Amino acid sequence: MEPSKHKIVRVIGFYDADGTIIGELTYFWQKTVRGRHCTLCDITHGAIKMRSEWNLAVAELGLNFELLHRDEATRRHTSAQGYQPPCVLAEDASGEIFLLLNSDELELCEKSPSALMTVIRSKIDEKTVLAD
Repeated sequence: MEPSKHKIVRVIGFYDADGTIIGELTYFWQKTVRGRHCTLCDITHGAIKMRSEWNLAVAELGLNFELLHRDEATRRHTSAQGYQPPCVLAEDASGEIFLLLNSDELELCEKSPSALMTVIRSKIDEKTVLAD
């Protein structure tokens, strides 16, 4: 269902990795040995920790931006049309959750937190109204 002029209250990014210790180790192994990666992880994290520019970009966005691992997704999240980590969902004031960005769109951000926020703002502007 395509949203029409909803007020966005929250943005939720989903990593294509599990949030457990085993999940983190598995992701690290797959990234270093097999070359597999999560585009959202690449945007939010450097080699070891969260990028400092990530926190600045989120602050400038002015919305609650939650980051979750795929194993932390609820049924509400996974039932959003197009949900497939890595991705970014948006939640409106009525509680409706919908896809904002898919993996291909995240890839176009080229690991840049500010580029991601620019794309998010653009998507929000074309589909919705920011919450007051």
